[in-house]
Amino acid sequence: MRLLCMKRQSKEISQFEADYLVLQPAMQRMAERLLGNEDEAADVVQDCFVTLWSERESLKRVLNREAWCITLVKRRCVDLMRRRHPSVSIDALADVADEDFSDRDELQQLAVTLIGRLPERQQQVLQMKHFDAVDTATIARTLQITEGNVYTILSRAYKSIKQMLLDYEKE
Repeated sequence: MRLLCMKRQSKEISQFEADYLVLQPAMQRMAERLLGNEDEAADVVQDCFVTLWSERESLKRVLNREAWCITLVKRRCVDLMRRRHPSVSIDALADVADEDFSDRDELQQLAVTLIGRLPERQQQVLQMKHFDAVDTATIARTLQITEGNVYTILSRAYKSIKQMLLDYEKE
C-alpha cells in the first residue's frame, strides 16, 4: 500500500514538473519586471508554486497553464506592491490636509486647485465617484470604459493628489 502511494506521488511530482516547472523562467521574468527586484520576484514565484502544488487537483481543468501562471504571478506582485504602498482614500487625504489648514475655505480651495491640475478623465471620474456619489458600474457605463479602468483612473488620481499635497507641504 505504501509503495503504491509513493509511486502515485512520484507520478504527480513528475507531471507537475512537466506541466509547471518549465514555466518558472517566464514567471520569474514577469515578477522581476513588475517588482524590479530579483529577490522579491523569486519569493513571489516560490509562493506561486506552493499555490500551484496545493491546488494541483483543481488545475487539471485549466486549459492554458502558462496564461494562468502568469496571471497568478501578476496578481501576487500587485498584492505585494499594494501592501508596500497602500492606496489612499480621499477622506484620508482630507484628514492629512485638515491638520495643516485651520481655515475650511482654504482647504476647499486647495482641493479644487489640486483636482483642477489632474488630467480631464481623472477629474471626471473623481467628480462622479466622490462628489456626485455615482457607483463604479454606472461610471464605467457612462464613460464607456471598464470598471477596472475606473479603479485605475481613481488610483492614479489619488496618487497624483497625494503627491501634490506632499509637494505643497514642502513649500
